[in-house]
Amino acid sequence: MSAPVLVLILGSLFMASAGQAQPVVNEVLANEPGSVTGLEWIELYNDGQPVNLQDFSLRVGDNLIELPSEVNLSDGEYYIICRRLFATSTSPGFESIWGDSSGVWGDTPYEESIQTPFEVVMSLANDAGCVELLGGSTAVSSLTWITGGLDGCSWERVSPGSDSVVQSIDLAGSTPGILNSVTPAENDLALTNITVAADDAATSLTFEICNVGLELVGFSRLYLVDTVPVPADTLDVLTLEPIGSGDTIELHRWYEFDGLYYPLIAKLSEDDRDRNNALGFMAVGRDYPPVVLSEVMANPQDDLSTEWIELKSRTDLTLDLSAWFVGDALRLNPISSESILMQPDGYIIIAQDSLEFLAYYPAFSGRCVQPGSWASLNNDGDMVRLVDRFGIEADRFEYSISFEGNYTWCRQEESSFTGDWGRSADPGGSPGDRNEVVITQGVSALNVTVDPPYVSPDGDGFEDYATITISAPAADDYTAKIFDRQGRAVRTFYEHNQFLTPSLEWDGLSDAGNRLPVGIYILYVDAAGVQSVKKPIIVAR
Repeated sequence: MSAPVLVLILGSLFMASAGQAQPVVNEVLANEPGSVTGLEWIELYNDGQPVNLQDFSLRVGDNLIELPSEVNLSDGEYYIICRRLFATSTSPGFESIWGDSSGVWGDTPYEESIQTPFEVVMSLANDAGCVELLGGSTAVSSLTWITGGLDGCSWERVSPGSDSVVQSIDLAGSTPGILNSVTPAENDLALTNITVAADDAATSLTFEICNVGLELVGFSRLYLVDTVPVPADTLDVLTLEPIGSGDTIELHRWYEFDGLYYPLIAKLSEDDRDRNNALGFMAVGRDYPPVVLSEVMANPQDDLSTEWIELKSRTDLTLDLSAWFVGDALRLNPISSESILMQPDGYIIIAQDSLEFLAYYPAFSGRCVQPGSWASLNNDGDMVRLVDRFGIEADRFEYSISFEGNYTWCRQEESSFTGDWGRSADPGGSPGDRNEVVITQGVSALNVTVDPPYVSPDGDGFEDYATITISAPAADDYTAKIFDRQGRAVRTFYEHNQFLTPSLEWDGLSDAGNRLPVGIYILYVDAAGVQSVKKPIIVAR
């Protein structure tokens, strides 16, 4: 065969192949956002030569949808088939959610980039379904889903030539009329997360940036923009090191802002997919937090049968805590689904059981709120967390022990509201009132007295118990125990307790509540790493 003939045949084959290029079902939103209906849509994409839709139709379930004959799709062009294009008096439409909600299609650059969507009567199943594109009577493309997936999140084809279909990873949940969020681009950095934390007088910002593209990004910048002034001010410009494909980096920066909250935008340099380049977020200022943890009842006993947490305002503003969260180390729960107004400098009690709380504290006249669910606090150590409506941790308190006798953990109420935590001065604490806190004894030596130095637990009301008084210097922890003459611990008041209990009573009974034999016993008190004291104490008849 001569060379010219071969070239002619190859050219004919190429033209035939190009002429057979077909559009594909590229994206489907079946599980509409929220509780609205009528927002289902299908996206077609043409990845070849220009094509007219007059010879194509869509099969949705048992229904066949004829496509408009006047629509021509160029190479790289998208087309939307939707259930409702414009909003009605009672329901939104495609244009009001993904357009500019003007009631007109084509009045923004985004809308101009897509031909007017085709409105049809259709119904897509949330949990499982299939959309087929037919050329004549032949299926040329299909997109199938077998689960409901996330609410308001579309199913996207990974690439036009791929059979792989996954849920959209776009922050908006879908990408109608633009490159699918799961389709790799060559040069594509994504700003995936921003963590905000109050760090003393400064604000800590952590930016997480991932290279989701196919190529190494050798140079890029991150811009931090203040959204309040018009025009907006650029507060900082961060230059990024090269980031390889699939790699993630974190940038940590500290800033000082005025006030309580500070709205900002972080934006990466332009690349092949700008949609994942920017995130708006709320930073915090030097007046943050407006509310702090003030008191914690972690170990309710006897007639008190509910845990509770006290919050204290430290601002002159009235705040709504309905979108705030409280919890432990593992779980956070909404404080309330209804409006909860916290007055300036006021207190609010968050109780596991509000009725039980009010029954135990009949004189309490403040606000007590019972959340819909509660993360139970551990007696032997836990963490209490308070998180605001923007997901920023306002406060946390960690403890390694809880107190017997319904004593609470409470915070010294200094002017900064960041005072040290200690044990409440009184059983039951001080809910809704200023805290009285026991931290340590201000003495230089460990002193222990026993009065009387013996106990006669016969129930006659005379010398049935001995009072043990302890004063101690600051130490890592404190221990108070009673041993028999064989060195066995028979009564443990507390061991490695972070705070000193200065007054104890012993009734001559063991830890199990049994009366101990007559004899000499040893009271042992230890201020860890500082000093220990042993005192004899006698059990008499």
